[in-house]
Amino acid sequence: MRQAAPGSVSLEPAVNTAGHRLAFALLALLAAVNINLKTRQSVSLPRFDPDDETAYFRAESALQYRYARLAASGTAIPQLDRDAQYPEGIRTPQELTLMMETATGWTWRALNLFTPLKDLRWFVLLWSAVLASLSIPALYAVALKLSRSPPLALASASVFALSWAGMSNGIGTYGFESFALPLMLGNLAFLTAALDLENSAWRWHAAAAGALMTAALASWHFAGFHLAALFLALAWTGWRRRGNAPDLTRLRVATAALLACACATGLVCAPLRETGFCLSPMMILGYGLLLALLFPARAVPVALGTAAALGLSVRLVGSNSAYGHVYGLLLEKLRHGLIEPADPALLSPDARLLWVGPFKSPDPGFALFAFLPLCLIILPRLISTLCGEREQQPEKGGAPVHAVDAMLILYLFGTAMVARLTPVLAFLLCAAACRLPQRWLRTAWLPLLFFGFAAMEGAKSLAPSSRFNPFLRLSAAWTGPEHRPVGAFSDELALIHWLRKNGGPDRPVLANYGISASLLTYAGSPILLQPKFEAPGIRAKTREFFQALYGTEADFFAFCRRYGAALFVYSTDDLLDETPDGPRYNSGDLRLRADAAAVLFHFHTEQLKDFRLLYENPGFRVFSLSIGQKKAASASTDPIYDITRFSPRVKAGGWLDLDVAGVNERMGLARRYRFLARILARLGRGEESLSAYEAAFTAWPPDKTAQEEAFRLRNALKASGS
Repeated sequence: MRQAAPGSVSLEPAVNTAGHRLAFALLALLAAVNINLKTRQSVSLPRFDPDDETAYFRAESALQYRYARLAASGTAIPQLDRDAQYPEGIRTPQELTLMMETATGWTWRALNLFTPLKDLRWFVLLWSAVLASLSIPALYAVALKLSRSPPLALASASVFALSWAGMSNGIGTYGFESFALPLMLGNLAFLTAALDLENSAWRWHAAAAGALMTAALASWHFAGFHLAALFLALAWTGWRRRGNAPDLTRLRVATAALLACACATGLVCAPLRETGFCLSPMMILGYGLLLALLFPARAVPVALGTAAALGLSVRLVGSNSAYGHVYGLLLEKLRHGLIEPADPALLSPDARLLWVGPFKSPDPGFALFAFLPLCLIILPRLISTLCGEREQQPEKGGAPVHAVDAMLILYLFGTAMVARLTPVLAFLLCAAACRLPQRWLRTAWLPLLFFGFAAMEGAKSLAPSSRFNPFLRLSAAWTGPEHRPVGAFSDELALIHWLRKNGGPDRPVLANYGISASLLTYAGSPILLQPKFEAPGIRAKTREFFQALYGTEADFFAFCRRYGAALFVYSTDDLLDETPDGPRYNSGDLRLRADAAAVLFHFHTEQLKDFRLLYENPGFRVFSLSIGQKKAASASTDPIYDITRFSPRVKAGGWLDLDVAGVNERMGLARRYRFLARILARLGRGEESLSAYEAAFTAWPPDKTAQEEAFRLRNALKASGS
């Protein structure tokens, strides 16, 4: 600090204090905007009904919401939750990480002491958005350490705060990311501070990094893979800074802090202890790294020994742990070049189950939409590197730069394999972009450029589906056609309402794991399958379900009796979905036998011997086990259950050939025409709207709602004399 002249008062402390206050105020504003954008998009989803929370959350989010609801009501989460995985149950303390749900419930109850709250769903959406926004100050802290420029750090934080890539995973969901990512990214911020040679309190920052990692590991299984990435980044940093004693000292202390906290968590936290976390591959990496840092002269033998221990750990511990299915998935992705094979039998059963949704590799259209213009933020750094600017990596303070750069590269490859990592990659892009030459940092155009990127990201996130959004048009050109059937939310809602009246705690329901959690959470029906695949038992049970569904009726009946199902919910996706995300692919064979249980449930209910149809809508059917209660099934009036529309042919060997692709195409065309008709009707273009309805009905027979819409429009046109 510059010394004040004798007899004068230095203004620098006051200026620094004012600057910090301004930075905190702007960060709070960014967090508020980020929260507003997330909640705005969450309540704009078609599933959101302000007066009814039914079926809003799905899959894992629905199951987690149920546990949060129990905690919020003061009801203890059962130690053995039989309703969530009937009849054997989930051992919740050993198999699930419940920190997020418990914290949500406690916060709800605490706030209710001061003001009455009514809508838990709205609270969960807002609470998740607030927690996720804590990643914004973490980015500011990392960017400030790398650049020493508060304006640039704020500009970088604004890009991340407003980016679609940073927030999209949290829209309309109640996932662990919103809770654990701020812990993981805060851990990275403290770790960066601990490696900074200008930081006198670096040991405390290393301890704080370890403490945040403890909380992250206890709240989300994926945090273990983030820990492994940290160890790899620190190993790279140690290699690059191997001649710098102060850097190596800090690396040893930081690694020891992470390892000590991770080991303690692995011993204390039941889910981690149950899966042998302390002997897991990610921890083996940490042990090897610490040994290499303590004995740098023996780094090569230590590295070889660590590699051997890693292989042994994956073989003995990993395959049976909560991470085993992820290891297998990553290996299968590499083996098949990140593209799912046409033949599902070429994948392992666990890989088929997990290679869906957010665990898929991002398609080009999604990547373009998520990272444009976000990725442009790294251009100044790339240009400075190509121009040979050496100031960006000075001898002093180089360790944080190497660590962040290594994490960026690791997450770049990770996101290419698993789209779920998009927010972390966005964070690291914005952080790494701030390491620039000093003479560039003194200019005003650089923060203005970053703020310009932030404005574009904010406009995109404000109206992501607007036809005026240029990034949507660009991504659409790179997005392939959707082959998966799109179910109607109204069908799912009707199913849940029916089960509320006709199901109950004494009638366990068998349904695909994608919808089972919703049936438990919103209808109160015990379920046989649930979507959390951390435990090997549920993965094996799900595979058994798929084998039985596409086997004979006797096979499926035996499965239902073995696990005590009283009702079976059949989804039309069980037959119509031929994509790698569908149940037919998950079964390991896309072919259908003419006598398969799924075929009988869809087309030939009159041939069923042990099941009786109780309820149906265009998306679902509900059957009961009808032992000694044979009853003729009434003919269905919905065209989706009419086999003649599928041009059936029985091939040699008893395989059934159906024109599923043609049916999906016609239904999709009808859906698009109906959507166009409704828009035209709102615009007052009645004749054109009626023509669109007729085109929709030609493509696929209409349901009752569409018929009524067209009838009302036709009468309105007649009344107006059109």
